[in-house]
Amino acid sequence: MRLVKCLLIATWLIGWGVPSLIASDAPPRYWKLTILHTNDTHGNLLPFNYPDPPDPNTQEAQLALRRNIGGIARRATLVRQLRKAFGTTWVADVGDFCDGTAFSVEYRGEADVSAMNALGYTIGTHGNHEFNNPRAQWQKLVQMARYPVVCANVVDATTRQPLLKPYEVLQVEGARIAVFGLLTESTRGYPATREGIEILDAVDTARHVVPQLRQQADVVILLSHLGYEVDVQLAREVPGIDVIIGGHSHTRLAKPDFVPAGELTSAFRKNGTVVVQAFQWGGELGKLEVILRRDPRTGKWTFMGYRGELLLVSPDIPDDPAVRAVVERFWKPMEKYYGVVLGEAEDDFTRRGNDDAEYNLVADALREMLGTEADLENMGGVRAPILRGTITRYDLAKALPFGNTMVKFRVTGAQLRELLRRTRPAVSGIRYRYQGGELVEVTVNGQPLQEDRQYLVSTNSYFAQRYLQPMGIAYEDTGRKRLDVVSDYILKHKRIRPAYDGRRVVDSTVY
Repeated sequence: MRLVKCLLIATWLIGWGVPSLIASDAPPRYWKLTILHTNDTHGNLLPFNYPDPPDPNTQEAQLALRRNIGGIARRATLVRQLRKAFGTTWVADVGDFCDGTAFSVEYRGEADVSAMNALGYTIGTHGNHEFNNPRAQWQKLVQMARYPVVCANVVDATTRQPLLKPYEVLQVEGARIAVFGLLTESTRGYPATREGIEILDAVDTARHVVPQLRQQADVVILLSHLGYEVDVQLAREVPGIDVIIGGHSHTRLAKPDFVPAGELTSAFRKNGTVVVQAFQWGGELGKLEVILRRDPRTGKWTFMGYRGELLLVSPDIPDDPAVRAVVERFWKPMEKYYGVVLGEAEDDFTRRGNDDAEYNLVADALREMLGTEADLENMGGVRAPILRGTITRYDLAKALPFGNTMVKFRVTGAQLRELLRRTRPAVSGIRYRYQGGELVEVTVNGQPLQEDRQYLVSTNSYFAQRYLQPMGIAYEDTGRKRLDVVSDYILKHKRIRPAYDGRRVVDSTVY
């Protein structure tokens, strides 16, 4: 009977990617930990839609469903079901819950943390967008969380002391599991970091922290807001990390990646690092099952196998009442403003080739409403497509979740050419081609760019601070929010249609 039982266990473990077992006199002990994970939810507390049919080259094309998915109240129900089914189950968030919807605009992350508290997150880290707040607001988000927020490379610029717990060592079933966090260095320059916060080099920090954790824990897990490519680099260059739960790059890993670390040294330990990431916006919930083995002779636990997948947060999952109540508490005060219907989109505003129709809409709207000759908008500043059908202000706020105001400025043609060359922005009133590192064609309102002529141009306050100020270009801030100006444009026109007109052509090999 005992032999049959051992054979059954061996068969089960092989199915998890675990090497064949070697019989021993004392039976070892096995234990499974289930980790549910989210990243880059960006304020999407309510269900949302993607364009359907999607661009076949996009990650959303891989989804089984693209309409009416996600929502943290549904996610909470799914988590509750999985906790009941799988026993010991953790829920981890890898940051960037800020900046993405009207909830972000109005509550600066507080609605998200309140909802995550109600769901019952176990542990988390922060992303760069949490630092797109004043330092006091960022600290408030840390204090609000009823779960540990860990990050090893965020320090006070003066004292050099950590501003967050670098790591937590959690003990379950006798196994010691260390969880630490890392944040992308691209966070440097965000509002909170300009108030005395320094972001240390992530790879160097990992090289310093991981050996310490290996002395304290049986398993080391990293919550990484660094992006998939850096996660793989870390797995290759920093030995000792068993699992990396990633974010920042919005990468959809339908199944875990495994980065091996040299030759197999033990039949009972995975020699390498598992890397997972759950795309974006909470449309799917990542699930990673980790199997640990306890050596009967030493009592030490080792990471032995894994299995992972992404679970769709689908419309047939009912809302968790407690989490829904939290979301409704934040939605009700802003429903009257953000629930307003602005107009109707005749088709999806998405990307086709070099044309980003949602950016073209924003630039066209701002140029018309501000009465300028041209408008420039930084790429990355429009965060979501605008979909066919009724457009509410909430829908538009998903595309424009930042509180940028609109500015006007005058530049010479030579300065305008340099701005286009440096920034390669979305435009209105301008057509240009960028190829081989140079502008090879520029026209303004159908006429060739004149180097010595003055042009009246509009843009947003972020673009002005990042690009105009360093070039010494003066500008006037109108004080009008970009979201409001584009809302007024749609209210004026009632029906809008996407423009795919080739106004911005950028050689992707150099962009």
